[in-house]
Amino acid sequence: MSASTDLEQRCVLPFYLRMMGLNALSRDVPFDSLREVARGTTDDEVAELLASHWRPRVMGAWLASGRTRRLEAALLESLETSLGSLTAPPLATVALHGLGVKAVPSLTTYLRLDLENGWGSASFVAAVLERLDATPTGISIDDQDRGAVDGMLFVARCLAEAEPGTLPADV
Repeated sequence: MSASTDLEQRCVLPFYLRMMGLNALSRDVPFDSLREVARGTTDDEVAELLASHWRPRVMGAWLASGRTRRLEAALLESLETSLGSLTAPPLATVALHGLGVKAVPSLTTYLRLDLENGWGSASFVAAVLERLDATPTGISIDDQDRGAVDGMLFVARCLAEAEPGTLPADV
């Protein structure tokens, strides 16, 4: 990222490599640092990240955890316009964690586009939909996908704790 903004310097550059795609499953997630950044980031700033290109979008998703109800429209729009495997898993996970069944239409839209374009996150998003009792037809979901959803939900729950007074949802 060449001319990055202060927001990107603070919220994106230090974290996105560890947090993109399914990387949060296999890398050491800097929970304390991310919680600190989340507490110092406004809803408007997170919405700005969610509306940006892929790197900020990844971190916007994770920083939205714990405040999804306030950022519902921005999160769902970002999910629907996500273009693949670097952004879709964090967006789908945070939508599942914070919005539950409200996210089904956006998850379904993303899944259709992923299948049409071969973006690479269809089975993960299908497993998220399965978790919401909205299992799509025509795509197989295996235990690896289900385990990935569980692992990513753990990350979302831990990051939701950054918001004072927010209790992680039991999705």
